[in-house]
Amino acid sequence: MKKRLIPLLLVSTLMASCKGAGASKWDAKTAFGDKELNYCLLIGQIDHNDSAARTAGIRDALKTRGNKNTNPNTENPVQGKLTLNGTEYTVNEIEHSEQKATGGATWDQQTATSTTEGWFNKNGSKIDFIVSNNDGMAEGAIAASNYIDGTPIFGYDSNASTLDLIKQGKIMGTVNQDPSAQVAGIFMLARNIMDGVSNPLEDGFTKDSANGYGKIPSTFVYHNDDKSLLVNNFAITSSNIDKYVGKTTADLVYSDVKKGTTGEKNVMFSTYSQSDTFLNSNVNPLVNKYKTTFNFELDATAVGDGNDDKSVLDKMLKTFDAYILNTVKTTSAKSYLDKIYTLEGGSGKISKPVIFYNRQPTDQNGKVDKTVMTDSRFSNIYYVGFDANQGGQVQGQMIVDYLTAQEKLSK
Repeated sequence: MKKRLIPLLLVSTLMASCKGAGASKWDAKTAFGDKELNYCLLIGQIDHNDSAARTAGIRDALKTRGNKNTNPNTENPVQGKLTLNGTEYTVNEIEHSEQKATGGATWDQQTATSTTEGWFNKNGSKIDFIVSNNDGMAEGAIAASNYIDGTPIFGYDSNASTLDLIKQGKIMGTVNQDPSAQVAGIFMLARNIMDGVSNPLEDGFTKDSANGYGKIPSTFVYHNDDKSLLVNNFAITSSNIDKYVGKTTADLVYSDVKKGTTGEKNVMFSTYSQSDTFLNSNVNPLVNKYKTTFNFELDATAVGDGNDDKSVLDKMLKTFDAYILNTVKTTSAKSYLDKIYTLEGGSGKISKPVIFYNRQPTDQNGKVDKTVMTDSRFSNIYYVGFDANQGGQVQGQMIVDYLTAQEKLSK
């Protein structure tokens, strides 16, 4: 934002030494002093609907989104106007880019480090805050060798390591996707379908499970048009961090969800990449806890390389009672359905549950692919996850709330 008359050599020296003693630090009075706010946006994956929803929520909140009829990640941001405590500020998104590694992996933490270094080399203290589509990239950003200490940065995912950084004041906030509800919801829905309950979207969700699996204490919303079952998100900032930091997986498992009475089932559980921070920090530990509760013999050997769906599809070699799928590319869901249909004999209608998670199937424009979710070869295709649009709005509001508070303190 800033029209600071500092010699170029001095700026370079300050940035080069910002990790050491006497380092340059972000200053609220300077940040808000010229009534202009500049931010940078770390985009996870351009055609990923979760990434698009987060970008939309950020730009909507900061008034920097122009055309709202396309994928937000492919739109050009506009100059926004934001009123904080009665004072109007101009808002500019001065940098944004997809964090895609050379090998093709998106949401890449190391790429975010090098990207942020480049942004600070170019813009220096002109950067007033940074927003990231996930926590991993936010952590990558603050690892940049020239990151100006105290520059506000916001993540998304509520990874354990990020919660520690919020407690330390290095990251300002994140968004919790209620992963315990997500995993329990995935397993409850799969269990209900396999057990033949009359309404699989009610047992364990809106009422106690008839087969003893209890009831998930979170509110889910079902969207029949795209077969999605979604749970809401919430913000974690310095104001409520103590309720969440340092919690173990055991602390997150819902006691309301019980070990049921129906027999063991063989379930495939794929993962798009073994290096994803959200899955490793939040999802996989809960999967290992809940699989016993739901009497699943879980095969989790189909782990991808994060670049190509073939790395998962080639490991799908046999049939299961249920298929829980995390695609590498959100646009490749049909390839998984084709593979399952072939494995299941290639004829008739497949009634076994096929549940996508973490990466909601989308078309090439980043919109939810309703066609693939209603594939006539299958009778039980679902997506279980969090409400991406609501989560983007939560992140956007979290940023505005922080700016409002800091602007007040700066006066």
